[in-house]
Amino acid sequence: MFVLVVLGCALCLSLATGGRLRYIENFHLKALPLGVGAFVVQLLIFTSRGELLLGALLPEIYVLSLLMLLAFLLVNHSVFGVPILLVGLMLNVLVIGANHGRMPADPQALVATGQGSHAEELLRNGTAANVVLMSDQTHFNFLGDHIVLPFLGDVGSAYSAGDLVALAGEAALVYGMVRAGGTAHAGSTGDKLPGTRS
Repeated sequence: MFVLVVLGCALCLSLATGGRLRYIENFHLKALPLGVGAFVVQLLIFTSRGELLLGALLPEIYVLSLLMLLAFLLVNHSVFGVPILLVGLMLNVLVIGANHGRMPADPQALVATGQGSHAEELLRNGTAANVVLMSDQTHFNFLGDHIVLPFLGDVGSAYSAGDLVALAGEAALVYGMVRAGGTAHAGSTGDKLPGTRS
């Protein structure tokens, strides 16, 4: 919910400052099936059935989906907002890779955001879906899921630093999608989004 609100605000801000919905038809991303594939895999992982279906392969498939997403963003690195998204994703890849394919999560942060049952499973089993219990045995805990935004209450989640940086990148991407000249074709030099770099 929080993500949708942020992206909605970014869209409204862009439209209020000269953006137009018709400009979306000029917006194109390269290797889109790669990005969509990574998104679908992660949707599966984040569902309650994901762990049952993937079993012991879940961490490896999770890392694979992140690498797919990383490749997709690298191909589209010149698009406005994508460099920020890349930084956030790389922070998450770093901590997840260092912890054998799972993100360290603080159960207290999960409880604080209304995910008590998820926290109980994490404490009971040591892992839950794509996360591992944050402890002295996990690495880069400061990059793990431990950030709670109190104003969100139960509609929020336990976020990592990478999540929040990536969200800023997503907001910038949505902002740029409805701006004039917002094409994102490979090799395009005259129609790049404002603020993009080669």
